[in-house]
Amino acid sequence: MLLTDLRRYLSRTGFYPNRNLGQNFLINPSIASKIAAEIPGQGGVLEIGPGFGSLTEKLLMRSESLSVVEISGRMASFLQRRFSDERLSVIRADFLKVDPSELPGYPFMTVVGNLPYYISSSILFRMIEPGFRHVQKAVLMLQREVAIRLSTLDGGKDYGKLSLQIWPIFTIEDLIDVSAEDFYPVPRVLSRVVVLNRRSKPLIPEEMYGRFRRIVKVSFAMRRKTIFNNLKPLFGKDLTLEILEMSDVDPSLRAEQLPPERFIRMAEAMP
Repeated sequence: MLLTDLRRYLSRTGFYPNRNLGQNFLINPSIASKIAAEIPGQGGVLEIGPGFGSLTEKLLMRSESLSVVEISGRMASFLQRRFSDERLSVIRADFLKVDPSELPGYPFMTVVGNLPYYISSSILFRMIEPGFRHVQKAVLMLQREVAIRLSTLDGGKDYGKLSLQIWPIFTIEDLIDVSAEDFYPVPRVLSRVVVLNRRSKPLIPEEMYGRFRRIVKVSFAMRRKTIFNNLKPLFGKDLTLEILEMSDVDPSLRAEQLPPERFIRMAEAMP
């Protein structure tokens, strides 16, 4: 939807974007086209937060079936009126609470979305839940600093819980940077579209993944503390030292100084 069309609709209906819901609508059709071009063209597609349908329009050109989850009843009704296509299912729901297996078109091969920035990490973590195990690709618009944290695996301030928990399941590819002027209203942050591609084989066995996530979360609980001081309240002094020794981890290091593989080693060493 172009800005002129969007403003005309807003003026006619008296509807205004809700910043509390992260409603910054994409108005650049070329960006929407580039995102849609990543869709494989086969299998079900799920769009998160379609808003007024700028991306929905492009996705319908490439999708066998498209389900969109929109939290706003008013916008869900608008989408149903705007698009008359039997391949499209509009679901009014909170994506963070919805059971994907109950949505039309399940199981989904692809997930797409211009994510509300304040819940983008929570949405990313949904991609590693069992209900989304069929998803092979996710093409997502994120706040640029979140996208950087998602793809950082070489240490430093941007490296942490987000990238490490996604890393065993998906590879991350930066697709395109998006300016603030490509949205209405104009946000105060810059954006980036990233592509998550499911690995052919997870780097961690499914039965060990829960332990891996636990060790990652605890290790980064207090970033300025050493790995030993973060793990000690959970395991006690002696067991913590044993786990670190078995994992070839220096107790004086901080979590952000450890490569991803060391967290796998620690998860394997957990009792």
